Amino acid sequence: MKKDLADEVKELNKRISELEKMLSVLIKPLQDVRKTTSNYMRLTGLLLDHGGLTPDLILPEIKDPISKEIVRVLMDRSEQNISQIAELIRSKRGTASRRIIREKIQELAEKNIIQKHQQGSLYVYSLDKEVIKKWSQMLGFNI
Repeated sequence: MKKDLADEVKELNKRISELEKMLSVLIKPLQDVRKTTSNYMRLTGLLLDHGGLTPDLILPEIKDPISKEIVRVLMDRSEQNISQIAELIRSKRGTASRRIIREKIQELAEKNIIQKHQQGSLYVYSLDKEVIKKWSQMLGFNI
């Protein structure tokens, strides 16, 4: 009789363990949905509070409007050369001097906000990895 009882307890423990494994498999997608929803709500809050995702949110030290536009352009389209950046800024602002944009890009590169690298015969610019990391963290994504 004691042996039967001990066997039943073992069997119940085995079933409980199996149920716990199944439950953890079922809970995982729900946790992912909760995390995604939380990130979405954070993003919505940023949009409502600031009227959009602007460079000011992660780089408040940038005061110059042209520099802000350069960062905004590189947020939208990475790896752009000076001519492409100037054209994109011109399309938003109406005017953009290539010389001034070059100067602002140099200043941003010195502050480690953007990085320059060669692609073929051209130099292209993109946001620095640390800036992208800060941006992602602010949005609730871990890179």
